Amino acid sequence: MERRKNHYFSATLLIVMGFLVVCSLYTLIPLYDPISLEWNVPKQKVILASSFFSIFYAIGLLMFGPLSDRFGRKNIIGYGFSFSALATVLIAQSTNISHLYIARSIQGFTLGCFAPVAFAYCFDHFSQSLRTFTISLINAGFLLSGIFGPMISEFILGNYQWEAVFVFFSLFYFLLFLFALFILSPSKTSINIGEKPWRHFSTLLADRDLRILYLIVFSLLLSFVTFYDSLFQFLSQAFPDQSFLLVRSIGLIGTVSCLFSQLLMRTIGSKRLLLVCSLCISFSFFSIIVFYENLFVIGALSVIYVAAISFFLPAIITHIGILGSKHRGSAISLYSFTLLIGTAVSPIISHNFSFLTVLAFLGIWFLLNAILILGIRRDA
Repeated sequence: MERRKNHYFSATLLIVMGFLVVCSLYTLIPLYDPISLEWNVPKQKVILASSFFSIFYAIGLLMFGPLSDRFGRKNIIGYGFSFSALATVLIAQSTNISHLYIARSIQGFTLGCFAPVAFAYCFDHFSQSLRTFTISLINAGFLLSGIFGPMISEFILGNYQWEAVFVFFSLFYFLLFLFALFILSPSKTSINIGEKPWRHFSTLLADRDLRILYLIVFSLLLSFVTFYDSLFQFLSQAFPDQSFLLVRSIGLIGTVSCLFSQLLMRTIGSKRLLLVCSLCISFSFFSIIVFYENLFVIGALSVIYVAAISFFLPAIITHIGILGSKHRGSAISLYSFTLLIGTAVSPIISHNFSFLTVLAFLGIWFLLNAILILGIRRDA
């Protein structure tokens, strides 16, 4: 009973960590103008700091999963957050744009300690039901942080200087470091000393089913960011008096579906769930093309889309984690890296094509994903 209780505390801690980590992807957005004015630099230069964060965050995602196979999940998460706290407070101490670039890069890299290691921790310590539930809520937190990250930043900015945003997050990361030391359980290492942690990437990519899954993973956050970015541009022109935040908030109601991921996976299997989600996403995009002039219908269909993504993410992580076997940290690192790299392509699509073209493109892409899923030989 005591052990089970500790697992519940660990799961809660990981969910909170996931939300606060991904919030840092978005905290700088409301601060572009204040920093630009204070330092007398073009806004585009400040925006570039977010690109530095994303690049080094992706590198961290790729690095820390394999390292956790050797040094243990608890050590990587715990000490990763201690360094994240230090890097985040360094952002608040920045006095020019070069310092900001360096501090944001370090922050992005250190926060890469969380996602792949946390998912691998769930496989190591939790029962199947608690594992799926926790992974689902972590992913829901990732989606919700896209709204609440900028909101937290704006709220703090309204009462204090912009530096206070990073002091606030630094304090939270340090507290999470302390909680990790006391709550998380040690994991057995699966890589021997002297063995290269990253050599298993080639082994994993030699697996046909995993290659298919990684191809599909690339499209998930890409579609999410591209859809909402393109929707924002469309609404700004077609419905200038309407609140984009309201439409996006309605869509994120779909994250509630993550609570039922375990039930569906147990009932129909992860492979079939992935297939159904791909078809539902494709249906949502094609339907919005038909009803693109109706704001209410766009909001309702976006609920279906977000719900499908909320089912998709834990199902595909579970599939990859099981197929990754003893090299799970490396397998989920590749998953996290591929997921984030997809977002780098998003602006190219959303800013070069019309809203309807983007919808058609994404709808066709997820039909192709459904065909790829049919080619997966093993269920999980």
